[in-house]
Amino acid sequence: MSAYPVTVADLASLPPPQSIEELSFERIFAEMLQDFRARYPQYSALLASDPAIKLIEVAAYRELLLRARINEAARANLLAFAVGNDLEHLGAFYGVSRLPQEQDEPLRRRIRARIMGFANAGGAAHYRYWALSASPEVADVAVDSPGPGRVRISVLPTGHSDTVPEALLDTVRATVLRDDVRVLTDTVEVVPVSLVPVTVSAQIWLYPDTPMAVFDGLASRLTRELAQAAVLGWDLTRSWLIGQLQQAGIHKVALLSPDADIRIHSTQAVRLTDVQLTFAGRDR
Repeated sequence: MSAYPVTVADLASLPPPQSIEELSFERIFAEMLQDFRARYPQYSALLASDPAIKLIEVAAYRELLLRARINEAARANLLAFAVGNDLEHLGAFYGVSRLPQEQDEPLRRRIRARIMGFANAGGAAHYRYWALSASPEVADVAVDSPGPGRVRISVLPTGHSDTVPEALLDTVRATVLRDDVRVLTDTVEVVPVSLVPVTVSAQIWLYPDTPMAVFDGLASRLTRELAQAAVLGWDLTRSWLIGQLQQAGIHKVALLSPDADIRIHSTQAVRLTDVQLTFAGRDR
């Protein structure tokens, strides 16, 4: 389990913002129709085909679009929902710029780390932000203190490599050891994370009418989803793997390996080495 308390998932788990309205055309139309009938009681028996009803429908739909646009504007100002240029503007407020080829989720994570870092210069969040900002090839970092005055930064690279490139570690070192980043009394060490190799093996049964293309795409889908989920300290559970394999059209999944949940330390990360899926037949 990760020792770092702030993740993008934490933002996603927050309750829905009260400023974002749940939209319903039927509700808006009913409110407008009620208002119209209150103003003009002589038109209380209008038919659905009446021109006045059609005008109210048009007005209700246009108001629905307006409210949707207001919702979009509200989301654009919230870190959990902002995307693209809107997210970059939020980052600019905190002095965070998008790295070359950086996607929204890593940028969102760095903005959050930057904000947390302001609260305690030299704390874990401070070094986490600068390590993540060193290169777009840094997928995640863990920051701990193995002793007084010592800071250890464990680096997880992007991609599917079994090792952490030394060049990437050098890039992170060059960033966190800068005079304007490193706290004067800190001894900072940059090390590779411990990658835990995992092979996934399972038997798959399809429903009678499920195309084989569903089975054929399972391995690549699992590889993609695991690469996104396997940050530092993330435990790989059998239930998560079965959930990823139990897609629409899949009748049954028998997970053979791993045979138990894999517990991961905050300075470790899962690295998928192989996916072995066997088509076991069809059943109802």
